Amino acid sequence: MKKIVTMQDISCVGKCSLTVALPVLSAMGIETAVIPTAVLSTHTMFKGFTFHDLTSEVNPILAHWQKEGFTFNGIYTGYLGSFEQIDLAKKIFEE
Repeated sequence: MKKIVTMQDISCVGKCSLTVALPVLSAMGIETAVIPTAVLSTHTMFKGFTFHDLTSEVNPILAHWQKEGFTFNGIYTGYLGSFEQIDLAKKIFEE
């Protein structure tokens, strides 16, 4: 079974983000690990959405996975809310 990492937000309302990606990937038979980048009240097409940044959680998640010896066949990125998150995604690609 293929295993991937998806790094993207969770939008509480809207047909996008992890809420859509996970069921599709599962239906395709792909085991998926999740790195949430942010929690948004709605997707970004709504005005006044809230945004809770989870960038500070990415490195601890990656460190734990490394200790456990997890490996993945690929990475699927979605909404990345900062340049720092883009750099972290690059780090995952390089590993």
